[in-house]
Amino acid sequence: MSGEFFDSDVVRESVMELDKLQKELFESVMTLPFAEDSGKREQLDLMRSFLEKQKIFIFRLSLSDDPEAKEMKERILESASLFGLQKGQGINEFFDLMQSQIDALEKSLDD
Repeated sequence: MSGEFFDSDVVRESVMELDKLQKELFESVMTLPFAEDSGKREQLDLMRSFLEKQKIFIFRLSLSDDPEAKEMKERILESASLFGLQKGQGINEFFDLMQSQIDALEKSLDD
């Protein structure tokens, strides 16, 4: 299976979708403090979508024996450490923490 992971149409589509969502998130960060609550909720929905797609993609990477897939997974984990992933912490635990932070942000909009 080595070398075939990124040849998959599903994987390529997932990568493109993640890239698109990430760009949307970065573009909207600058205007987020000035957005109405509806705009903030849209941003949170975008974050949730990105997080869910990341979970699925990491899971796919974890199942692959492809060296490129393993390398990408390591790069993603290194990037996640910039966002608070602790050494020895499981990625699913990290994703759960991110989800709870998104939920708390949404709750703060309701208050």
